[in-house]
Amino acid sequence: MTMKHLTFNKVQLLDELDIVENTLRALIEQRGFPHPRKMGSKLFWLISEVAEWLHSCPKAWTTNVESKPD
Repeated sequence: MTMKHLTFNKVQLLDELDIVENTLRALIEQRGFPHPRKMGSKLFWLISEVAEWLHSCPKAWTTNVESKPD
């Protein structure tokens, strides 16, 4: 697997999540979104860390399906 498949740069991340930079900053500062990593002058996010954060978000709609007695 190449490095490009393991990371998002900022443009890719914003596009994938369909958010703007201000929202990204708020998610990092207020909601525990992963901080970017730095290699030289390049910032990037590990896809695995982003996916883990997304999986930890609560579901928007949950239903309690109880079986009804006949």
